[in-house]
Amino acid sequence: MSDETNDDKKKRRGTIAGVGGPRVKKTLMGVGIPDAEEIAADLKEKAEAAKDAVSEVAEAAAEKASDAVDAVKEGAEAAKDAASGAVEAAADKASDVADSAKEVASDAVDSAKEAASDAADAVKEAASSAKDKVAAAAAAVSSAVAGDDDEETEETSADENPGFAPGDVRRPSGSSKGGAYRGGSNGKRAALYLAEYETVEALRDAAEQVRDAGYKKWDCHTPYPVHGLDDAMGLAPTKIGLISFAGGMTGLIGAFLMIFYMNHWDYPINIGGKPTGWGAFPSMVPVLFECTILLTGLSTLLGILGLNQLPRHNHPVFESDRFERSTDDRFFISIEVADKKFDMGDTRELLEGTSPSFLELVEEEV
Repeated sequence: MSDETNDDKKKRRGTIAGVGGPRVKKTLMGVGIPDAEEIAADLKEKAEAAKDAVSEVAEAAAEKASDAVDAVKEGAEAAKDAASGAVEAAADKASDVADSAKEVASDAVDSAKEAASDAADAVKEAASSAKDKVAAAAAAVSSAVAGDDDEETEETSADENPGFAPGDVRRPSGSSKGGAYRGGSNGKRAALYLAEYETVEALRDAAEQVRDAGYKKWDCHTPYPVHGLDDAMGLAPTKIGLISFAGGMTGLIGAFLMIFYMNHWDYPINIGGKPTGWGAFPSMVPVLFECTILLTGLSTLLGILGLNQLPRHNHPVFESDRFERSTDDRFFISIEVADKKFDMGDTRELLEGTSPSFLELVEEEV
């Protein structure tokens, strides 16, 4: 066996028992075994074939995907065009509907305005007629109440003042404009005109008109303070501040002079060598403070009473039953007959021009 050559060994390894000769490449198991290079080459060929197949499949898939994307884009464009057309159609339709509704609303508003104007005219005519009837009824009632006992007085008044009728309110002969207006024979005289308003705005506008007309003896009555009403009335700044300041300074100076006089001249007392003149000012501070506050408060109280002409036990405005609502939900303006500009006709015309909800002439006992 040692004499066996390498070629013999190869031949022996390349044969199968009982079969002679070398193996053939790429044979089945038991016939021939390929070497590593052959296997690698075979695998490489298969890999390249698989790669080519995969590449072809990918290219086909890409083409199909591109076609699908193009189809989607075309569908989206078509949907966009359809939606835009629908929106434009809806907008046009909505615009037409809005225009039609606007025209209908305008016609309705015009009709409502005309109806309101007609109703207002009818109300004004009815109010004027009712006013005349009320005035006639009031004159008849006044004449009936006067009775036969006043016939002689009425005849005398008619003789002295031609054109004078019982129950009329007018200025007595010889009195100046703005003087007391007296009735015919009912024992009363006119005190003021009282106009009633339902809102603050109406009251403020009326107050501005009365202010511009130049009246001085008039006032506004409200259930609560109204901001800006003093400007509408043209009221001057209050003098209470000056009165209070004068009272406070009077108390301060008077207290200082009193203490200085008592401790330094009238009855000086030496207490532990403490000063009694200017040097004793710190001990004066409590008394100075108290006197200042006391005189300030008293002067303020007296100033308020004096500027408001108080105390006054009664005012003619309380003769009106409607004035009770001045503390509830109504606003009033009163113009007194004592005002120099007061005139029965002109003042009533002025107040009627402010559109009050009620206007009356308030009388008081003579």
